[in-house]
Amino acid sequence: MFCPQCGKKLAGTEKFCPNCGFDLAQPSRSAAASGTATPAGQQAQQQPQPQQVPFAGTPAHAPKAVTAAELVTLTAALLMGIAAFLPFLIVSGSSYDYSVALTDAPDGAVLVLLAIATAILPMVRRRTAALVLSSITTAFALFEICSVGLMLLNSTYTVYYVNLGAGFCLLILGIAMGVLSIVLLARDNMHEKLERQRVMGSFIPANGTTPRQQ
Repeated sequence: MFCPQCGKKLAGTEKFCPNCGFDLAQPSRSAAASGTATPAGQQAQQQPQPQQVPFAGTPAHAPKAVTAAELVTLTAALLMGIAAFLPFLIVSGSSYDYSVALTDAPDGAVLVLLAIATAILPMVRRRTAALVLSSITTAFALFEICSVGLMLLNSTYTVYYVNLGAGFCLLILGIAMGVLSIVLLARDNMHEKLERQRVMGSFIPANGTTPRQQ
């Protein structure tokens, strides 16, 4: 063992150097510097980078799932819109055979526009507007069916040479889906209203009184 200050050879049992009086209990400056620098450098190299973990209080904006009411409303709108372009009535004669579609008249264009608007509103989460517009579209399609049915019943000869086309049958299916969408949208709106009332009823403001107590 040697004194780190003066380099004198020591027995190893001394607490102070007999030559220079250096306190042997303290490490040398070079050893202390090297001892502190090396672990710090290794620690800086070996220390892993902190991972960014999303905060639990702020959930990610996950897209909402499509509800049954929105899916049925979209299906009903598509059926009604497609039915307007398909042959609605097929007129058969002795030497001719032609079909009539709803788009041949202004009523067909109105039905197509209503169907497009009805299909868009559920996708943008406008349930109340979708409920109102779905009711209007379904009622308009039902009016078209009833008007054609009355025309066929009042005419004696049209029954023999006028047949119902694919557009007529598809429109009836669209009306049935429209009625179902109205029921489902009304149910979802009622549940949303009740949930909002429940949340507002459990809200306690700073003054300590609930809205019902006020």
